[in-house]
Amino acid sequence: MSKVMKWLASLIILVSVLQAETIDAKYKIEYGIFGKMGESEARLVKKDGHYKIKMRAYATGLAKVLSGGRVEVYESEGTIMPDGTLRPDVFRKDISRKGKKRIKIYTFNRKDKKIEYKEERFRDGKLESESSGILPYFAENDIISLYFNVKTILKNCQKPFDKMLKAVGAQKNSGNVRVSTVVGDDIKKVKDLLGEASCYLKVTVYQKLFGSKGGELYLGLRPDFVVKKAVLKDVIMFGDIRGNLTQFSKHN
Repeated sequence: MSKVMKWLASLIILVSVLQAETIDAKYKIEYGIFGKMGESEARLVKKDGHYKIKMRAYATGLAKVLSGGRVEVYESEGTIMPDGTLRPDVFRKDISRKGKKRIKIYTFNRKDKKIEYKEERFRDGKLESESSGILPYFAENDIISLYFNVKTILKNCQKPFDKMLKAVGAQKNSGNVRVSTVVGDDIKKVKDLLGEASCYLKVTVYQKLFGSKGGELYLGLRPDFVVKKAVLKDVIMFGDIRGNLTQFSKHN
């Protein structure tokens, strides 16, 4: 449950348009024979050259019971660059379940090319431990800003693109995440999986997410780069985990 909430919910939500002041999206997450197992919500707010994104993922029904009422909140804050890309200054993870809470805050030190972090663990509202350090790699993006910036990175989704990128919150020791466009003869295969879409992407996070083979995530995007559907492939015993867009709005 933890890995599904962390990766599928965040990846499917955080590819979107940048023209509006405020963007809201909501997705339903389904897992094999169990059907609906959770929801995730995200909001992007832009104001005075700065942005803030907040994403919340939570389990529902039986999955809520099995996960101990797990809730995960991810936040990214920073600057909007002249070309429209997002440049994060702070990335935050807040995970809670069964009276426990873990907060991890990453700060981008761009001058020294370092990512500094501080972690706090709580039980029943009381601080149990805290630690801090520096990541073994530097990245220009966190996992949230990366997926908002992917439209600019790709430039043309209809052309071949296959590149290893880095993001805070991705692979633990390297930050690696691989993004590829699905083009040519391969489109038919993913169309059967995702339905009609204007753009198809394959994202590999190099972790065995919930027993999947290497964490391969397929995304079907609308013309405005909002994800319509996402599928995490080949989860042992149960098949695929699916995410579907249920609500979307943008307003000033």
